[in-house]
Formats: sequence, C-alpha cells, structure tokens
Amino acid sequence: MHVSASKGDRRRYEDELLVPFERSNQKDCYSEFTSPGVSHALLWKKIHEARSAFHTGSEIDPSLIRPHVLRSWNRSREGNAPISGLPSVHLSNTEMERILKRNEFLLSTAGPVMEELLSNIQPTSNCIILTDTNGVYIHTLGDGLGFGRGATSPMRGLVCGEAIEGTTAMGICRVERQATCVLGCEHYNSYFDGWSCSAAPIFDHRNNLVGTLSMTMERDSFNHHAFGLVIAAAKAVTEQMRLKHLLQETRTVMDILGEAVVVLDDAGGIRMMNKYAKRLFHVTGDVTGRHLSEVAESVDAGLFPRYGEQTRDSECTLQLANGTPLQCLYSSSPVPEGGLCLTLRESRRVNQLTNRMTRAKAIYRFSDILGDAQPTRKSIRLAQKASENSMTTLILGESGVGKELFAQAIHNTSARNQQPFIVINCGAIPRDLVQSELFGYEAGAFTGAARQGAPGKFELADGGTLFLDEIGDMPLATQASLLRVLQEGEVTRVGGKRSRRVDVRVVAATHRNLAESVENGTFRHDLYYRLNVLVIDVPPLRRREGDVRLLAEFFLGKMARSLGKELTGFTPGAMRRLEEYVWPGNIRELENLIERTAVMADGPVISEDMLPELRRPGQPAHPMAPNPEYGDRKHEAMPARAADRTAMDKQRLFDALHTTKGNVQAAAKKIGVSRVTLYAHIRRHGLSLESFRQC
Repeated sequence: MHVSASKGDRRRYEDELLVPFERSNQKDCYSEFTSPGVSHALLWKKIHEARSAFHTGSEIDPSLIRPHVLRSWNRSREGNAPISGLPSVHLSNTEMERILKRNEFLLSTAGPVMEELLSNIQPTSNCIILTDTNGVYIHTLGDGLGFGRGATSPMRGLVCGEAIEGTTAMGICRVERQATCVLGCEHYNSYFDGWSCSAAPIFDHRNNLVGTLSMTMERDSFNHHAFGLVIAAAKAVTEQMRLKHLLQETRTVMDILGEAVVVLDDAGGIRMMNKYAKRLFHVTGDVTGRHLSEVAESVDAGLFPRYGEQTRDSECTLQLANGTPLQCLYSSSPVPEGGLCLTLRESRRVNQLTNRMTRAKAIYRFSDILGDAQPTRKSIRLAQKASENSMTTLILGESGVGKELFAQAIHNTSARNQQPFIVINCGAIPRDLVQSELFGYEAGAFTGAARQGAPGKFELADGGTLFLDEIGDMPLATQASLLRVLQEGEVTRVGGKRSRRVDVRVVAATHRNLAESVENGTFRHDLYYRLNVLVIDVPPLRRREGDVRLLAEFFLGKMARSLGKELTGFTPGAMRRLEEYVWPGNIRELENLIERTAVMADGPVISEDMLPELRRPGQPAHPMAPNPEYGDRKHEAMPARAADRTAMDKQRLFDALHTTKGNVQAAAKKIGVSRVTLYAHIRRHGLSLESFRQC
C-alpha cells in the first residue's frame, strides 16, 4: 500500500500547530523552528522556561504551549511521571508472546505499511513504532536513535504512557484518539528534549482504538511532510483492517452457506470459491486464477449460464476434473464490475432437505415389531439379515400385516439409516402418472407439468431406500423402466433424453401372488426374477399363535394413554373372541377394532359384550376374509369384489387430490367426507400430498 498524505491532511495539522503561535504573535518564531538552518533558540528557551515553571508549580502563559500538550502535562503530573531520566517499563517474553498473539491481525496489517512508510522517508535517521491499545511497543522499524528493527529490537516490549514517561505523541494519541506531534522540550520529561515525535491512531471496524503508529526523529529534523505520512499510514492501516475484517466476515458467511459459491471473471477465470464449492468440486488449495473448465465442465450443452444472464434454480450436470458426474441446481447473476456469480446445490442434498421437511423418513425399528409366534420371529430374523446389505428385497403378505413396518425397520437398521426413506403406493396412482411419479419429468413433458420439471421418487430417494408398496399393481410399461433402473442404476425423466445416476436401495411389497401374475401376463417375468432374490414372507395374523393377545394388550395400553382413560385389560371371554376371529384385515383391523372399543368402553376392563360383532367359528366369513374355496395358500389374493372396491376407493381419492392439486379441504368436499377422514384415507393408501401439489 503506497503511503502519502493529502494536502488537506497536512494543511489541517499544520494549522493545528500554528494556532497557539498565531494567538501569541509567535508565528515567525515557529517558522524559524520549522525552517532548516535557522536558529530557533528563542522558541526553545520560552517553551523550556514554561515547562520549568510548570514543574515547580508556578503560573505560566498558556498561549506559549499548545493546548493538547498542556493537557498532557497536567495528566503527566497527576500520574507522577518523572521529569527527567530514562523511564523504562519492559514486559517479559511470556507476557510479550501473549500480547503479540492477541495483536496478530494488527501486526499482519501494519507491517507492510510500516515498510512502505520507511522507504518514503529514508535516508533520514528515524524510528517507526507500532504500539497496541495499551501502549506496548509491538513492532519497530528504522535505524535512528539506536532503535533497530524487527523482533530483535530492544525497543519491542517497552510500555509507553503519560504516567510512565510523561508527554509524548504516542501518549497523547492514545488518550485523545487523534493525530499529534510533540517537539523537543514540549515533552514533559527532559530526557526526550532532543527528539520530536509524530503519532496517529489506528481504529478497528467498530471504531475502537487498537493502537498507534508513530515516528520519532531528531528534534531539528522534524517536518510536516513526515507528519502527514504518519497520518496517512495510520489511516491506511485502519482502512485495511476494516477491509480485511469485512473480507473475513464475508468469507465466514460464504463458508457456512449450505451451497457452493463461485465468482468468475469475464474470461471464466475463478476469482473466489468458498469451502463448500471446493468440497463439491473435489479441489484443494488456492484455485484463484484457474479457468472453471479446469475444475468442472457442463455436460448439458447450452444449459450452463451465459455471462450477463440471470438464472434461478436451473438444473445441470457437471463433469468434474476427476471424471465424477455432479448433478446440481444452480443460480447465476452478473456482478457489476464484470463476471458472474454462481451458486450451486447438489441435487441429492436438495432432495434430502426436501425429504426432511416433508418427513420422508422411517420411524420404526425391529423393536417396534411385536410378536412371539414362531412365524413372526422367522420373518424378523430374515429382515434383520436383509438390513445388513443393500440388495433389492421383496416383502410378501396380505394387506394389514405390517409390510411397511418391516421395510422401515430394514432401512433404519441399515447403513442408509441417515438417508431418505421414500414410500410410493404403486396401486394408488393412475397408470398414466406412475412413470412421472417414479422417474420424474422434464419441463413441458405433458400438460400440467411444472415449468421447471420435477424429480421422481427415485431421485428423491437417492442415497436411501425406496419402498414400492403394492408393486404387483404396477403397469407393465412402468415395470420395464423399473427393471432398467434396478439393473443400471440410472433413471430417465419423462420427456428427457439424459440418464441420471441414482444410488437407491429398493424394497418392494405386494399382497399378490407374483408367480401367478407372471403366468397370466400381468407382471414381467424378468422383473419378477430381479425382485425374487431376497424374499420376506410376513405371516397373516391368523397364523401367529399367541400374537393376538400380545398385540391387543399393546393397542389397548396405547389407546388408554391417548384417551387418558383407565383401561387395564380384557375379560377371558373377550380375549377368547379376539383369538378365535380370523382377522381378514390382519393387524390393521385389530388395531382399528381396539381403538373403537377403547373409545366406547365404560369401564377399565373390556368385556365380551363391549366388542363389536365378530365372526364365530362356523359363521359366514367376513367379506375381507380369505374365502374357504381359495384355501389358506401362501400370498393368496383377497377376493375380487373386495379388491375391486379397495382399488375403486384409491382411484376416487387420487382423482379428487389430483383435480384439486393436493388441496385437502377441496378434495374432502369433493368426495363428501371430513378433512380428518380424508387424511386417514391418505395415510391408509400411502399417498403423498406433495406429489399432487407439484403437478
């Protein structure tokens, strides 16, 4: 930083020096003092006499002494400063190391400025001194008066102050926070009569005094040019400290941002890159000056921002220097002096944040799966094995047995437990929307598509687990695309041409007999074999001997806490009826029955007459129960009429939500149910309101 004093600075401080002499008709005498080669004995004599009178307590003519010097004399006397002799207060090395560490920022900023100042005033004999806010000498430069320079200087570690050494420019500057100079016998202590010193304050970004910069030279060598340089140098240090602090503050803000920030010049050179961007681009060290193409290049020709254009939340795929593809959202804006500012967010991280906000996570663990029956324990053991790897897993079982509970437990026990858990019910989405729900779509892919496109469930589940419920109801066309994703690990959005790599663990579930579906042509055989690797069979409740009692008591306790009622258990007759029932709706039906019974119960014990009507042995089967003519076959389908009614209910709910774009109140009014009931149906069918709102 070049140090120079403006004419205005020098004129102002020259005027300050001249004011007291103009008032006492001593301007010519002062001019003699500041003119080389001219005798100034008269001036020194008058000031010396005034100081001697001051020390003895005699009255003096205040017009002879500049006001700030006189104020300092008074403070020095009050502080019992010595009037002669060399005062010396020197800090120990340990104390000095602590002070230097505390003033690292000041030292690193002022050091180069002091070097520049010294080069502007050589070859005169002088010393430039930097003190901290407490008056400790922390850095000195110059060879005059035996001061030396740098860390070996005997001056470093000295402490200055009006109570220690009397009036000096540094002492006045620290107290009055303004630039000043003290000449010859203006010093309170006669030891300094042969010197002149100039000092200026240094401030931080909060305008707090952090130190002083001063220059000491022989008394007769003093000149206004040197004084102006000291003022300019101190101002330069102040401004540089403020700019450095602002830069550090800006960098700190940049580094804690949850997105990469890159500033480019007109030629595409990197001017600034925050820490997140370096991690995202897999680079280390200083990349300033390198061209962006050396770090990452756009795979999508024409999609990356052009200079001068403003873009917001656009998608692109970058090829990093190490060959790694990077899918991200970027925004860009031109900067005033030319160039471009880019902010980038990794698509996977954006999806993870979206999933966190929409609660796309698994909450159940294996400890939440209740049951002591041998078939139950067998299914749990197999699921625990499945959680130890990322293999595609197929869960089979009737509706209501808790297939999603097993899927969540597998995810939460796996290495992906901190990543998203996304659920999609393949049987609850219209056939023409299944592709876009699973794989996403590009802008303008179909009527009603979002302007910027939307990611599918596979992209949202990237890094985590995707639970495909009721996969047996997936359309054949979608099955082909799903097979490609499972084999290649890539998805292509509807209306798109470019594939995107995803890392997704797929857990599928169905109540259908997929082997029969393959035989009748409603399910692809190649997809079936791809899914039929790790199969978990969740038994129906009627085959879980002893689990009905365990589950019924658990659900009753849960409802007692929820309702604030004292519900202690079941009578033997009531429990017998529960255990004799075939439970066609499995655990879901049992939970709903206990919930209804708990609400209506008048006493703490649930008796047989409090239970709703249940089928006893020999009575006609419940419409949802397995039909005897089908037998109790593994993975049997529910009766056609019940399945059709369920599908029809799903379709009706889906149509209402799709038409109203996910507006629950409007959809409930359209169907003719309450909002509470509608939410219950949404949860029952595993639908996501967010998917309808994006359409």
